[in-house]
Amino acid sequence: MTRFKPTRNFVWNFLRNPRRNASLIPSSRCASRAMFQGIDLSQQAYVVELGPGTGCFTRELYQAVPANCKVMVIELNPDYIGHLQEAYGDRFEIIQGSAADLDAYVEERGWPRVDLIVSGLPFTLPQEVMQPLMASLERWTRSGSVFRWFTYFPRMMERHYSRFAFRRVRAVFRNLPPMWVYTVN
Repeated sequence: MTRFKPTRNFVWNFLRNPRRNASLIPSSRCASRAMFQGIDLSQQAYVVELGPGTGCFTRELYQAVPANCKVMVIELNPDYIGHLQEAYGDRFEIIQGSAADLDAYVEERGWPRVDLIVSGLPFTLPQEVMQPLMASLERWTRSGSVFRWFTYFPRMMERHYSRFAFRRVRAVFRNLPPMWVYTVN
């Protein structure tokens, strides 16, 4: 088996599809920690991560959530699945699929709720993905789920997510490119 090289793989995926892989390199460790600022991960029971890529946020979850926490990691790009499965598959369920099917995945597993939804997805998703995903996120956040995501383009993103009562958690300048973390609930 070829050893997975996160940065090289990330660069390759950026060059192939910059709209889906919006950065040239994976997020920094500082950015990964900022993503969960103010969330007590030790109290989570049901967590979904959308678009983990190489798994930098997944690593933070893996280290901090309780062993009995149910974590579903949904990644569309098959290039990342093997690495995610190898690194986190012993405790997390790794799904190669679309974030548009979030509700179906949760329902199939019989989860009573989702405590936290973490997203590494760009806001430039195709409409056939964005519409059902936004509807799901609105339902989950209305029922109390925390929705946490980041962007490299805060002004554009803020217009895009205007339907949510979000707030900015933090700007992370020790990341290339700099990123801004947002939350609902």
